[in-house]
Amino acid sequence: MKIKRVLMIAAMLFAIIPMVIFAVVSGINLGSSGDKDFATIVTSVAKNQAFPLRALASTAASDVSFLANCESIKGASISGSSNGEADALLRNINEENALIVGARLVDNNGLIIAGTDSGKQLENAPDYQKFKDDVLYFDDVSGKTNTNSTMIVRKGMGQCFLLISYDIAAVDSILSRMCINAKFYEQGSVMIVDSRGNWSTGKGYNNSSLLNSDISREISGLSGGAVSGIFTFTGTDNAENTAAAVKAEGEGGLAAVAYCPSIRSVQYSRDASATIIILAIVLSVLSIVAAAVVSNALTAPLKKIEKTLETIRNGDHEARISNMTNNEYGQLSRAFNNLVDDIVVSEDRYRNISEMSDNIIFEWNFKTNEVVFSNNFNKKFSYRASSNHFGDSFLLKAKIHPDDAEKYRTDLDQLEKGKDFERNEYRIKNIYGDFIWVLMRTATLKDNDGKPVKVVGVMVDIDRGKKSEQQLTERASYDALTELYNRETIESQIDNEISLSEMRKSEMAVLFIDVDDFKHYNDNYSHATGDQVLKFLAKTIKSEVEGIGFAGRYGGDEFIVMLRNAEDNDPAALAQRIIAKLNEGFDADIGERLTVSVSIGIALIKDDYNTRVEYLIGKADDAMYSVKKSGKSNYAFIN
Repeated sequence: MKIKRVLMIAAMLFAIIPMVIFAVVSGINLGSSGDKDFATIVTSVAKNQAFPLRALASTAASDVSFLANCESIKGASISGSSNGEADALLRNINEENALIVGARLVDNNGLIIAGTDSGKQLENAPDYQKFKDDVLYFDDVSGKTNTNSTMIVRKGMGQCFLLISYDIAAVDSILSRMCINAKFYEQGSVMIVDSRGNWSTGKGYNNSSLLNSDISREISGLSGGAVSGIFTFTGTDNAENTAAAVKAEGEGGLAAVAYCPSIRSVQYSRDASATIIILAIVLSVLSIVAAAVVSNALTAPLKKIEKTLETIRNGDHEARISNMTNNEYGQLSRAFNNLVDDIVVSEDRYRNISEMSDNIIFEWNFKTNEVVFSNNFNKKFSYRASSNHFGDSFLLKAKIHPDDAEKYRTDLDQLEKGKDFERNEYRIKNIYGDFIWVLMRTATLKDNDGKPVKVVGVMVDIDRGKKSEQQLTERASYDALTELYNRETIESQIDNEISLSEMRKSEMAVLFIDVDDFKHYNDNYSHATGDQVLKFLAKTIKSEVEGIGFAGRYGGDEFIVMLRNAEDNDPAALAQRIIAKLNEGFDADIGERLTVSVSIGIALIKDDYNTRVEYLIGKADDAMYSVKKSGKSNYAFIN
């Protein structure tokens, strides 16, 4: 049905039916229902303020969130110091939004590090720290009373916080329309209250100390969008008022209070019933005539807006509404044009940021089942989709490392069901044919019913950092001085070798090597010389076991050697070679040639593969001590 026809019918229905019902009901029992009608109207007026209040608070939250997500401001908040881009952005933000008169990035010590008054100390900074994020307040922290000139919204950013100040004169024009246009029963009014108890009736705002405690109690118990019951409070003129309150947002948000002097409660006399009925009939007839005229006048601007929307949708992004009047439609048209301008600017900013960043941004629209990637995707991956359909997309066709493929497919299935890639890492083949580590994170957008409608994600190349991490992990497995395995790694490797020997059905041997009289080198020469002895020993062992086993530093001057296939690689011969090589000595930095003597204990595994590593090393250690007791510089077996 056409809006014009709907408006005509609605105008007549909303005019005639309420008049008739009101006339009949008031003629029957006007006096007894007056208080109830009065309470209903007060509550309705309060409810009507929820939408503009929510829009006002949402705009402020959107402004501060946009700035907080700018990379330059993020960087300044992390470093705790200003950068030129962040400072310029915050200083010039009022050029893009006439309502904003100041934007500041403040560290936790109260120093303004970027934006308005950069370099100065923010007065009462700890009080601003108490403000909740994304909530709009009247700015009472500055210490002024009844003369505050700004509203303010805050956003925490790690060790800093972001503040945006709005001109109260400009904002007040919005509040004035909300408050003054909501007049009812001649003396009925609306006040706007923030969570700190500051309030406004459309002409500036007042300090919280003047806010009646009854109002504070009613507002504090409300959740977002909830309406209080009818309550009374005593105004500044000591008159009793009947009121209702509505909370626009959740905890900490703005609230609207509709109130009227209780004495103005509808108290029409039953003697006026006849007059009311006659008046209702006359007004009903006039409403029918007016409905046709008004519907034509109201739908003409809507038709213009509809036509402009269709033009923009067809690709003409320069199309705007022209010939705007000064009434509400003119304001709506200007707001529409500004919104289109903002969208175009936001799309350009989004595109520029994504193109400058090394990170790849993508969107998956569940309604159209299409996937779109940012332009820098082509610099990283060679895949070119034949269409934007999900079935042809890189998300489905990416070449994943075999070890990560199952996890990736599972995560992709969960993503379609509304679960995000919160921090998942995969190896994906890049444009050069190499597998690189990629971090994927997503945010799922849902409709009012909680169903996922779109996924926005980012792919971050973490290959360099990941491989550096792996290198550090590998280094952690080695002893820094000798470059052999450390104790934990040698034990782990021997345990693994026991299992392999069982599968090979082969023998293995563990040699426990201890330097004889190692203290002699440290005491008579130096600890640096002692380190040279250990390095010489490690180098000798490594050269002898290469290809047939591995070695590690067990601790101090104790070393462990694992020998594979001991039935072929004779452990006794290995021990003799090590002892002989060490006896040849090395040229130390002290200018002398030093020889090294060691005692070696050998433990074998032939078929007892259930032997624990600790037990096996302990047996080799026992064999080594038997050598120590019998003269040192030799080797011995133990059963």
